[in-house]
Amino acid sequence: MLATKPTAVALTLALFAAVANSADRPAVQRTSPLLGVSRDTGYRAVDSALAVTTFDSAWRTIGATLERRGVTRLDWPEVRRELLPRAARAESDSALRGVIDDMLARIGESHFALLPAQATPAADAPASAATLGTAGLALRVLDGGVVVWRTDSGSAARRAGVLPGWTVERIDNLAVASLGPADSVGPRRLAVLTSAMRALRGAPGATVHVVARDPAGTRRTFDVTLDSTRGPFSKFGNLPPLPATFEMTRRTLADGRCAAVIHFEYWMPPIMPALDRAVDASRSCGGIVLDLRGNLGGVAGMMMGVAGHFLNDPRTLGIMRSHGEEMRFVANPRRATDSGVPVEPFAGDVAILVDGLSASTSEMFAAAMQAIGRARVFGERTAGQALPAVATRLPTGDVLMHVVADFVAPDGTRIEGRGVIPDEVVPLTRADVVAGRDAPLDSAIRWFEQPRPRKP
Repeated sequence: MLATKPTAVALTLALFAAVANSADRPAVQRTSPLLGVSRDTGYRAVDSALAVTTFDSAWRTIGATLERRGVTRLDWPEVRRELLPRAARAESDSALRGVIDDMLARIGESHFALLPAQATPAADAPASAATLGTAGLALRVLDGGVVVWRTDSGSAARRAGVLPGWTVERIDNLAVASLGPADSVGPRRLAVLTSAMRALRGAPGATVHVVARDPAGTRRTFDVTLDSTRGPFSKFGNLPPLPATFEMTRRTLADGRCAAVIHFEYWMPPIMPALDRAVDASRSCGGIVLDLRGNLGGVAGMMMGVAGHFLNDPRTLGIMRSHGEEMRFVANPRRATDSGVPVEPFAGDVAILVDGLSASTSEMFAAAMQAIGRARVFGERTAGQALPAVATRLPTGDVLMHVVADFVAPDGTRIEGRGVIPDEVVPLTRADVVAGRDAPLDSAIRWFEQPRPRKP
């Protein structure tokens, strides 16, 4: 029972996990991307007894949580009767993953995924950049295609001459699908986008062949030699190492005041000291932008500390529900710096930027701050995949991520399947990317500059 286990807060995640599909197996619609995990390239023989034990471990674990959550739309015993013979015939870890992936897909919810053992080292193993290679570019779905949004300074992609605004058509043997208007929001868009982003991962030093078209329609081909992902890295339980990157920049408002822009990639504990310092350094600013675009989630409990920088009262940020019991996430107002200097929570304006890759904890936080009226949200509808989950290691060494509760925002809104709808919907366009404009951020800055009564 969540309410009777205090450790559940520390262990419960709201995080996208990688769907470890092999290169020749199509991704299921139940997209749960964790971009630090590359394609499932491992192959290890398993005997029938181990395969059955592993399948049953996953089936029983999920079945127990489905029962606690009151999920009755599935005949779970029938799922076992159908799939167990296939599991018993699996002769490799990859084949067994295919059976378990089939089982997870039938649930129809986010945050159910199987991570291969190769990508999930033991909890006491050091987090190392050697396990993660990156091209150093970010992709988004724009104008029906997968488009280069940004390239990191000094990255492999930048060295290869890749520019924002190029539409990616192929990555090695992956043909990147085009999308229609109905795919502008939802699982299909997320599946196509994250498949492309995973294809750009691999071992540092590996070469990825990419075919793209520039804004003039000229076909471009280039090879990218992957760099080691820049640290620092964070390890959390059975999850793979994740980059704990953090960045703060400043903009100057029309009246001369500053506006801080804070971006971090995952909700992981190592970013908290940097975030604390960033807010402390921005107390004289007129506004703070929390840029959660592309932030796939992380440790849900971190919402309480982050929200405490902006709230004077211990407001409820959301509720986890399971088996008729509730666990509330409550903001912890910030009253002192790390060095013990008394402070008050930031009283200026707060803007949150989101997009279709803002997921999980990012959605929970944005929904909470929006619902209680403490922040204005800009950008595009979020992924709509926000369920608390835990990561459990199976007998083969693979890690099963599975949902343990439902989550609702302070106003009772269930985010799963719906997402967070911005107060100001500001789509990212390919024309803006090519021109170097950031329309959602510009809209937030204009909001800071609007004259309006200030709270006493």
